[in-house]
Amino acid sequence: MGWRDRWASRSYVPRPKLQRLSATELARLQATASRFVARSPVLSELVSKVEVQRGRFYIFDADAHVIARITPLAGPTFLLEAPWRDGWSEAKSGSWRVVLGALERDERGTFHGLGSLASKGKGGSVQKKLRALGVPVRVLAEPREWYARHRKPSIIETDKEHGRVLVAFEQFGAFGSFGGTCLYARRDGEWSCYMIRPNASESIASAEAWLKKRDWEGWQ
Repeated sequence: MGWRDRWASRSYVPRPKLQRLSATELARLQATASRFVARSPVLSELVSKVEVQRGRFYIFDADAHVIARITPLAGPTFLLEAPWRDGWSEAKSGSWRVVLGALERDERGTFHGLGSLASKGKGGSVQKKLRALGVPVRVLAEPREWYARHRKPSIIETDKEHGRVLVAFEQFGAFGSFGGTCLYARRDGEWSCYMIRPNASESIASAEAWLKKRDWEGWQ
């Protein structure tokens, strides 16, 4: 993969130069990152492993996909990047703790969009409200494509008794808004996320009726 700063002009942007670290230092940083992931309320549910390859650190999700990489630079400074098109996009640079914190607290969807769950404040984000109802982090992360496109979730309707929450994901631009809707539903004691067809997204009742006709198979 190549590298680029997605916000840069078309002028040439030099590739950040990898700082070669000793095997001992790479192992130490890998162990620190693994402990950080294990303690994180977000990353512990989403990240399967931190792996060292050719002097860089790669972060893998539960499906063995790379969601981020961290490159050692001079300083010591580290560069956190996200996959973007056929290359990499710069997200944050700084100390080891700074880049790991940026990975955990991502709220824009660059990596996962669930960073509000790592906040110690009592803010009422959509993710925190869903988590309070018992929705697992991995289920919250399922609309990953919408998070990656910076679509903002908002709750349309909640039915706590039956374990149902209808959530819209929208993005607003010069030509209006666009997005999609999903129903978080608890069935047989387990939560799942179902994408709902637009013409069935008005309410929990309409979404559930549509899903029942499809034997609870979400919209593709």
